[in-house]
Amino acid sequence: MTIVFLVGFLLAKILGRKSALDARLRRTPLENARVRFKTSGAVYRSRLISHDDKQWVFAAPMQRDSFVPIPIGEECVCEVLARGGVLIFTSKVIARQSQEGRIVIEAPVKPKLKNRRDDARRIDIPMTLQVGSHGGEVLDVSTNGAKVKLSGFQKEGQTVRVDLPDGESRAATVIESTHDSIGSTVRISFDRPIQLPD
Repeated sequence: MTIVFLVGFLLAKILGRKSALDARLRRTPLENARVRFKTSGAVYRSRLISHDDKQWVFAAPMQRDSFVPIPIGEECVCEVLARGGVLIFTSKVIARQSQEGRIVIEAPVKPKLKNRRDDARRIDIPMTLQVGSHGGEVLDVSTNGAKVKLSGFQKEGQTVRVDLPDGESRAATVIESTHDSIGSTVRISFDRPIQLPD
């Protein structure tokens, strides 16, 4: 009986540790992740440069060929692309590095993770996309992203230009990529939602 208890206890610890690690990985921002943040005056799009437990550094948004001087102390609502979806949190600007073109915000304590895979995905839309310089067949698609079988290779975290069948073009970020001998299968997250046919 004691052995059964000990084995059960050890298994629970191992599985609990793995679950915690998986949750932490899902909340890890992608390298060079796309960022959208909203201040009291405007909404900006940017990139994550670095992050640690104390601060996250974004590329400063530009306007008319100069960096936007976002005030220190300004509160902002941030959306940062992560492995498991999008991290959403409120923070504030704690520094500006004008020469490097960076703004520094307080690191989030408990960012909320919005899983974009919760969006309705459709497999009934025959669609091909041009992802960067490679053509691909769509395996499934939602308004916010798609899974695409590509003739070439794309890296996770890479920003690509996606040409849609109706002639419209979108920026997107590769959030997953698996390779085989003839190409890759990637998941991409659109910069802005697309319109799907009824």
